Amino acid sequence: MSSNRLYTPPFPEPGPAEPAGLLVFNARIHTLRPDTPTASVMAARGAELVYVGDDRRKAAALLPPRAVKLDLEGRPVIPGLIDGHAHVVSEGLRLAELILLDKSRAEILALIGREAATRPPGDWIVGQGWNQEHWPGQDWPTKEELDAVAPHHPVAMDRVDKHSTWVNSEALRRAGLTDQSPDPPGGEFVRDPAGRLKGVLVGQAMWAVKDLIPPPDERRLHQALLRAQAEMLGFGLTSVMEAGATLKKLEVMEKAYQDGELKLRIRAMLLAREKQDEAYLAAGGRRVDGLFGERLSINGVKIHSDGSLGSRSAWLYRDYADRPGHRGGHNYSDQELLAILERARAHDLGVSIHVIGDAAVGQAVAAMERVLRKRPGDHRWRLEHFQVVTERDLELTLALKLIPSIQSVGLMSDLEMAEDRLGPKRLKLSYAWREILNRGGILVNGSDAPVESANPFWGMYAAVTRRNLAGRPPGGWRPEERLTREEALKTYTTWAAWSEFNEHRKGSLAAGMLADFIVLDRDPLVCPEEEIKDTQVLLTILGGEIVHPRA
Repeated sequence: MSSNRLYTPPFPEPGPAEPAGLLVFNARIHTLRPDTPTASVMAARGAELVYVGDDRRKAAALLPPRAVKLDLEGRPVIPGLIDGHAHVVSEGLRLAELILLDKSRAEILALIGREAATRPPGDWIVGQGWNQEHWPGQDWPTKEELDAVAPHHPVAMDRVDKHSTWVNSEALRRAGLTDQSPDPPGGEFVRDPAGRLKGVLVGQAMWAVKDLIPPPDERRLHQALLRAQAEMLGFGLTSVMEAGATLKKLEVMEKAYQDGELKLRIRAMLLAREKQDEAYLAAGGRRVDGLFGERLSINGVKIHSDGSLGSRSAWLYRDYADRPGHRGGHNYSDQELLAILERARAHDLGVSIHVIGDAAVGQAVAAMERVLRKRPGDHRWRLEHFQVVTERDLELTLALKLIPSIQSVGLMSDLEMAEDRLGPKRLKLSYAWREILNRGGILVNGSDAPVESANPFWGMYAAVTRRNLAGRPPGGWRPEERLTREEALKTYTTWAAWSEFNEHRKGSLAAGMLADFIVLDRDPLVCPEEEIKDTQVLLTILGGEIVHPRA
């Protein structure tokens, strides 16, 4: 880091002068407080709510006469939403790259060809979002297809899950990869039947090429951060967990907060894969909460244990149903994972482990149990994605009070693929959200943007209906695992706030809480369920300030 501001108090608290106040009335407010679940009036002074109830006169008396007054004409209001797992800067970078989501193979190749025609030879062409599961035949793409449209540029296109990369011959040449290159630990160079490289790199193999792509400079990171913020505020997100921060990204965030440009509340988890947690602690860093007006916290470590089902890189106990002899892979030995967890616990850092396959879950919960038995206490450690799990490991997860952090929006992509990968027997405890709640657990929800859309209402829709945006399958995929609307909303509010030790400040609406709330064009708790995904945010208020208006 270029300064020690993030390590040693006092911390700077720049920003505009305290607002005059905000009075909201004639609203349908869902407070998510069990004692007073609904209200029609709220008052905010500065960054906090000072009144939530039904008495407009009482609320107005708590504010100066010049307070802003908003007559919402009966519109619904809910707490500001919390994305429990996203990659903020990466999402902003995605918005400036080639976006391949939901495109056919032919459309993607045409897009890359047009991009190559505008770039000097030798420039990298990057993008993300392709999904071979949506193409006829569902086979891997090839380097020859990219060579035909961009022969003079290195090309690297991430799959939708960002656990596979499609590259051309020029990218392979720069990386020094040949048909004789051995697969790296935790990765695979996909090959044709003759053993030749097809041009798809899976898991850890991706980094042979991706490490060659020039990293974004500070200006690009800054632009990406603000681009992502604008999108997220427009979706009603007032807080987000950054699931993989680097020290470079933290510097950019720090400056944007100092300059008053960044409003979004970010909880940063340091990326273990690049040893960012070690570097942070070695430089004197420690757990810090609530910097810049309760907007930035640095209080955890993010660990990537395995890959994804779509790329067949998630680590399974038994072979993939559609690829006998293959079980995916893992990124850490038991001892390596244990060392990261012990260091985190010793420094009071939270832990979030990416686990998609059941073997990855098993390794993670076993290591967490060893550490937490030695150092008990209120940890609120998390298991990210938590898609495939055995009965034994689910029981241990709940016994240790670990938090499954799901991305329900991803169900819409996976429901057409998961059974092929896993077979029917393993589906029993896969994506088993209702089962977790029935056994006394809670769920935190997020988008994993840029892997999936950052729109939380798509996630709520998927959690409630278990269908994709096209309404398939009509009865819902494994409908017994549906959440109620209130539960789906809690995964983005009260439960998400609790997971980051902030239940006393956000996730619900009451006097003394942060004035983070959103005004909607429809009520997702009562509208037809197929309309939940179409919900639009009219106003986003963060800390009593209107940060997103919609005409």
